[in-house]
Parts: sequence; structure tokens; C-alpha cells
Amino acid sequence: MLPYYPALRAKPGEFAACGKLARRYQGYVCPRFVVPPPTEPDPEMGRVPTLDEIAHVMGGRLGKSWPHRRAFLDPQLAAASLGDRGVETLFRIATGVNPGLLPVLTISDMQNPNRRTLLRDAPLRAGIYMDFEDADPLVLVEGLKQMGLRSEECVLFIDFTGAPLGEDFAPAIGEIFDQLDGAAKWSKIVYQASAYPDKLPVASNERTMIARAEWTTFRAALSETSVQHDRLAYGDFGADCGRMVFPKGKGGGRPRPHLRYTGKSHTLVVRGSDTGSFTPTMRDVCKQIIESNEYSGRGFSYADDRIWRNAKGMTDTCGDPTGWRELNTAHHLVRVIKDLGVLSGIKFEEDAVAEYSEQGALF
Repeated sequence: MLPYYPALRAKPGEFAACGKLARRYQGYVCPRFVVPPPTEPDPEMGRVPTLDEIAHVMGGRLGKSWPHRRAFLDPQLAAASLGDRGVETLFRIATGVNPGLLPVLTISDMQNPNRRTLLRDAPLRAGIYMDFEDADPLVLVEGLKQMGLRSEECVLFIDFTGAPLGEDFAPAIGEIFDQLDGAAKWSKIVYQASAYPDKLPVASNERTMIARAEWTTFRAALSETSVQHDRLAYGDFGADCGRMVFPKGKGGGRPRPHLRYTGKSHTLVVRGSDTGSFTPTMRDVCKQIIESNEYSGRGFSYADDRIWRNAKGMTDTCGDPTGWRELNTAHHLVRVIKDLGVLSGIKFEEDAVAEYSEQGALF
């Protein structure tokens, strides 16, 4: 069932999480980086980038964090603003730093002859994106003909955002898999979904548990399809929701300090105070995580070690919103890779961690 295909916002925190993963994990993840629309302020630039800057910034981050391994770049949210020439520039720069990068095409893209310039001359040439409600095999096959593509040259992403996730919906997912596989032999059919709420589900100084329904639904759907399991793949949206809604113009005010910590069956969401300094607030958030039953231990991932050190006061700072997204994403990626490893009979070693002595109270 590996590799794992997460759909990630192409933002600094997500790129950093991918780039800092241990190499033994990087070989089992194939991200679909979704380019934000040009109305979204960039965290590092502190403003909305120009159309020309989007291409160069994206290329720079790929070169720094993901320069050698396969990934997909999905421009659909930014394409209308970038235009055909802007999209071509984006891919020219991005593939210059990562030649293994593949474009993601929507159904409308497949009717645009300009998108043919994005296709790679390789056994795997593109990803095809489709919403589950529009998963029409005939439309897909016709689109392939228009692009001059063969289905085995494509990874097919089916987005189940908005679907009623749960075991009751698993037979419908299995039927969609069967129909798509019956129409054409894809390199992979990738299920993508998230049960994480669109809005932060906790108030200040609260915590909650969110069931990983996207994962349990996928597991149930495997029993409802006749497609060989090695031709199916799992994807979600990292530690995020499936609706990638980006703010317009300037940011939305003070960041809400919190972490989303993915456990075996649930995601623990811990939110700190909305007032005061971020560092002591996030130390308390991290402390709640390492003291919870969901905590996987320092050796689980580099993010888990960082959370532990934050909680113990061994770091100068607990980061900023970009850093919190990095911790959320990095832990989540390892969690899912290990979950899929169980299905594939692959066991991963823990990370080595430094030993620290803790001085007890003197009085």
C-alpha cells in the first residue's frame, strides 16, 4: 500500500516537514503539493507574492526541501490567475530543480492543449485530479485521448472531500474504484480524504479528539472493491482538512496557538491561550501532548523529539505558526507511513534520540 500520497499545501511548513523526514521515510511518500492562489500572503515574505514570484519561490522551496524524489505539483487553485504562460513558467522553474516533478491535470486542463507542454517524456507522465462526484470513466478516457496520454502513464487522484466518510460509505467508494479501474488501467488510483473539520474544533485552552474517519473508511473500502490492492493507494491532506480555503489579502489576525497530533485512531487537537507570549503557551500545549496516551515517544519522528524538548523547556522558542504546521505535518507523515507499512509488511526503526538527564526538585 506504499507509497503514501498526501495532498499538502505548498507552504514553508509543509515543505520543511517533507525535507527533514528521515530518508527511510522519504522513499515511501509521494506528495501532491497544491500551489496556493496568488491572494494568499506568503509566511516568509510577509505579503502576497507577485505572479512572477510564485514560480521562483516555489522552485526555490522544492530545490531546498524536495529536490530529488518524485512529487506532484498541482496548480489548479492558482491557474486562473497565473494563466497558461504563468503555469508553464512555474513548471519550467520547478522541474529545473526537481526533474522528477509531475504535473497534476484537472478535467478542464485535459481540454487545454497548452497543458501538453507540462507532460514529462517518461513512463509516468502526469497526475489526473477528479472530485468523487464527477468520477465519470467516459469523461476521463476522452480526456486522455485529447492529451495524447495512456492511462498507465498517469496516477489518478480521487478527492472524497465532502463525502459522508464512514463504513456505510465504503461500498460506494469500492464501486467508484471498480468503475475507474474497469475503464482504464491506471498506474495508481489514489484515494484522498480528510475527516478533520474545516474550522479549528477547539476554543482557547481546550483540547479534543477527532476520529481518523478518512483512514478507517479507506480500510473498509478495500474490502468492497475487486481492484488489486497494489494498484490502489492512500492519501489524505496531511494533518489538515480537505477544503483548501486560503484567506485573501492580509492575514486573519493573531495566530491561534495549537497542535494537531495524529494518533492511531484519532487526532488529538490541543489549543493554548489566545493571549500572552507564544513560547510559554506552546510549551504547555506540547506538555499536554507528551503526557497524553496518544504520544508516540521521542523516537517516533524528529517532530516528536522537538515536541518533547519544547515541553521540557530545552528549546529557546516553540516556533511560530509555520513551525507548528511543520510539527503537525512531520509527525502525521510518519504516522501514516507506519500505518501503511503494517499493511505492506514493512517495519520502520525508531529515530535515535539524545539522552538528557533531568534534575529533580531540590525541595
